Amino acid sequence: MNKTIKITQRNIFEGEMANPQNCAIARAMKEEMKGKSKSISVLPSHIVIKIKNNQYTAIMPKKGRSFIKRFDHGLAVNSFKLNLKFKKQFALS
Repeated sequence: MNKTIKITQRNIFEGEMANPQNCAIARAMKEEMKGKSKSISVLPSHIVIKIKNNQYTAIMPKKGRSFIKRFDHGLAVNSFKLNLKFKKQFALS
């Protein structure tokens, strides 16, 4: 599953630093998924989405890692697009 996520200035303004479920990228993902996901967790190394009984993981591209580092340190960041390639994983729940 490939997704292109647009992180907007609104996502940045409303996002919470160091909060994997409510950071700017997580908020953008939630908008893109439009309520289809059970949970979204954004880490500097990867993103995990749970949809129904399935779990999908994408490696965080360098652009996303740089954004997270700057965002979590309260530095200026701009809106951007993130291309993600999700792979289905096994979920325990």
